[in-house]
Amino acid sequence: MAIIENQAAFKDCDIRGTYPDEVNESLFRSIGDAFGRQILKKHFNDLNNDTMVVGGDHRLSTPVLKDSFLSGLAGHSLKVTDVGTVPTPVVYWAKSKLKAQASAVITASHNPPEFNGLKIMNGDRPPTPEDIQALAHVDAGDPPDIHSPSQDLTVWQEAVQAYQEEIIDVFSSKGIASLSIVVDPGSGCQAGIASHVFSRLGATVTAIHNERDSLFRARHPDCAIPDNLAVLISTVKNTQADLGIAFDGDGDRLAVVDNKGRIVGSERVGMILLQGPLRPYDHDPVILDVKCSMQLERIVSKLGGSPVRCKSGHAYMKKMVLDRQGIMGVELSGHIFLRQTQGRDDPLYTALVLGSYLTGRTQTLSDLVDRLPLIFMTPDVRIPMSSDKIDQLIKACGNGIEGARVETIDGVRLVWHEGWVLVRRSITEPKVTIRLEGKSAKDLKTISRRFIAFKPELATHIEAAVAKAADSF
Repeated sequence: MAIIENQAAFKDCDIRGTYPDEVNESLFRSIGDAFGRQILKKHFNDLNNDTMVVGGDHRLSTPVLKDSFLSGLAGHSLKVTDVGTVPTPVVYWAKSKLKAQASAVITASHNPPEFNGLKIMNGDRPPTPEDIQALAHVDAGDPPDIHSPSQDLTVWQEAVQAYQEEIIDVFSSKGIASLSIVVDPGSGCQAGIASHVFSRLGATVTAIHNERDSLFRARHPDCAIPDNLAVLISTVKNTQADLGIAFDGDGDRLAVVDNKGRIVGSERVGMILLQGPLRPYDHDPVILDVKCSMQLERIVSKLGGSPVRCKSGHAYMKKMVLDRQGIMGVELSGHIFLRQTQGRDDPLYTALVLGSYLTGRTQTLSDLVDRLPLIFMTPDVRIPMSSDKIDQLIKACGNGIEGARVETIDGVRLVWHEGWVLVRRSITEPKVTIRLEGKSAKDLKTISRRFIAFKPELATHIEAAVAKAADSF
């Protein structure tokens, strides 16, 4: 076996890079061949083996990359169903409906339009970093034979419609008709889909950025960046809507805006759902991103659930939700996984759960948000640093600071009664990522001073982050 030389696009959870220098037709043909071999090596008792579902987003490079990927797959005896240009959750839904062994989505998710990539699944669990790296191994010598992408291929043109009808049926009696909502798919894959579902359920819908655009000229496809939600926020205020929701480029992440036009982060969405329709019982596991606030952790415990910290990354969290049978998994970037959807991250379903909960209450979403505990936490502090220095920093933190409990789920998390600091390696660029939280603004400053005393060379970065966080308290 030989190894692909340029592995810049091979990440921990998926493949993603710029087209055509980091991802291109040749690479995707080789990856299709390698993934076909992976599929044939495994068999599952509860799945239709040697079958898979393929879909993709609407980026300009997606059709040629999908054809190349399929031509690599075509060298193997696989039955492939192509669901077309769809949101990523529709591919996962189709995989579940067909009980297919594997799935692949050609998408760069929330990245800018010059990017593209691949999300795969073989079996009932997301890939490990080792599974992703194995895709870089190709047959030594010649590249895979080029086959017609249509070989052993079935096209399911009605997949999106079938998905919509099923989700409409689930929520048809949930009172959505009394909801006023602004939907912002950001010209991404949810364009025309999320708004259609809410409209069919009777909600008053104002849709913005609701036409697909491969270049994302209306707004950046990342809905986790507050600046990208400016139009959504103003539209919610102008229409006096109950709720605003936004999606990322491939439609698998959710952003929420309350009726006052305030962004409601994933942690707070999780708190509201746990206090309402997804209330935990008898130590039900709730899976939390290692970066999540301790206030969410405390609410889970107070409600009778069992909070479980998880390494940051959608594949890690999805796996833990399934392995631990968690009722919910909350990732800061906007991925929310529900037991109700067999652990799939389907933000439209989550938005409908939230919307149906709001319609059954006299309180507005802003009322519910105002009753939540305040969060005194910095954003990620991302500091350029060589790999060796990152290793040294993480090792030093792993040895502990006086009075701290040391957790090594993802990097090092140092926990005191007053709060915590997390130090971890970025998986996308040569940087170290640091985040701090305190029980109060005063405790956050205490935690920051404690860490600065330990690593004074990072003082400027930490002090700036704490000052920025204080502006939002």
